[in-house]
Amino acid sequence: MENKSKENSRFIRFLGGKTSYYVLGLLIMLALVIYIFQKVGFVFKPFIVIFATALPPVLFALILYYLLDPLIKRLNKKLSRNLSVVIVYIVILMLIGLGSIWLIPFLQHQAKTLIASFPDLFADFQQTLKQFLAQTPFSDAFNQFFSSIDDLTSNFTSFIGDYWESGAKSLGNIFSAVTTTFITLFTGPIIAFFLLKDPHKFYQSVLGIVPPKFRTDFQTLTKIANQQLGAFLKGQIIASFILGAVYWVTFLLIGLEFASILAIAAGILCIIPYIGPFIAFFPGLFIAFQDSTFMAIKFILVWFIVQLLHGDLVVPRVMGNRLQIHPITILIVLLVMGDLLGLMGVIFGIPIYTLIKLLVVFTFRKFKQRYNKFYGDQGVYQKADFSEKDYLDKE
Repeated sequence: MENKSKENSRFIRFLGGKTSYYVLGLLIMLALVIYIFQKVGFVFKPFIVIFATALPPVLFALILYYLLDPLIKRLNKKLSRNLSVVIVYIVILMLIGLGSIWLIPFLQHQAKTLIASFPDLFADFQQTLKQFLAQTPFSDAFNQFFSSIDDLTSNFTSFIGDYWESGAKSLGNIFSAVTTTFITLFTGPIIAFFLLKDPHKFYQSVLGIVPPKFRTDFQTLTKIANQQLGAFLKGQIIASFILGAVYWVTFLLIGLEFASILAIAAGILCIIPYIGPFIAFFPGLFIAFQDSTFMAIKFILVWFIVQLLHGDLVVPRVMGNRLQIHPITILIVLLVMGDLLGLMGVIFGIPIYTLIKLLVVFTFRKFKQRYNKFYGDQGVYQKADFSEKDYLDKE
């Protein structure tokens, strides 16, 4: 009986109290907090709107910061940091200006032509595939499959025609998306400018708010997050640029039509792990089949050889292996984040998951320490300390 009472007392002290009334009060307070938050949830809606509005430009600013900071640090060895930031921005604006004179109109023309001819490309691809499969024992099954696709396409087109008025109502959403994109592209570089100009000012301001007792843990967490997010964002952008450039050269070498727009699409979509590149694969396949079967074979070979080399040679060297996330975990994260945050969740799902994982590991290490303090006589948790080296080594 005495041992049981001692165990109960130890459990209460583990939770931070001295008597069983503390545990009861803790449960009541938790229930009250949940109930009150449920009733006054409308109070937090403005904050959610503010957060959702500020998130895209801030994320874009962070990408620019991590991309440009290494270059500015190099210039800072010979010039002042402020002058280095101004020079980098002037060079970027000049490159954008030159690109808008030649590159953007060229890509815009290719994109319009591709979109206009895409239905014909898909129909020709479908017809070529039907002719090829007609010579196989599975021709009837594939004919039923293509018939179902035709019916689905026809029903979708009919739906758009019958309910165009309801589609017109969504113009507000389209306008909102365009406005958000414009605000992100305009304000993101401004935020990045001030981050690059004085990167430690904001951090020191936040650190000054954190209670002194928690500053060591806060500094460790922010240092790890900065390393991992910086490595991921820089690596992903550079790897996407390399992939797009390699595809552009190889598509031109095999004589593929719309090579530039397909290469840029593949490079940009590479930001979405695993799923992104294959979104651009099928339009490229339709275009290749439009030319000839031999072109389609060349396109498939080039596509998968470049993907293989990119995954085995470029990604490990550019991004490193710091995140160590299993492919199945990546797919689950993309599905969940895509459902929660839409396109923003798909693009930034992995960095968000990395931050959540870091906080979970940190919390669990603290739990281990507390468990060892009160229940160490029954077995001790290993690796209960949380440090930058220990966390990164474990990763």
